[in-house]
Amino acid sequence: MEQERPRGTSGGPGGAPGPTPPPGEAWTALSHLLTGILLFGGIGWGVDELFDLRGFTVAGLLVGAAASMYLIYVRYVKS
Repeated sequence: MEQERPRGTSGGPGGAPGPTPPPGEAWTALSHLLTGILLFGGIGWGVDELFDLRGFTVAGLLVGAAASMYLIYVRYVKS
């Protein structure tokens, strides 16, 4: 019978989670997410106001969220 490991300890070939990342990385990921949403949402809002259109603000928010999540995935999950 296999002994249980405490949470956050490095696992072996059984697929147990690795060491817990430092809390600074969580704040960095959150700042990437918020920055992308605000930046692309602001660009979309500017296009809406400049050309008297509707919908670019929402599209900018969604594109910013998607781009930020992709950046977080590439930086922290894939590496």
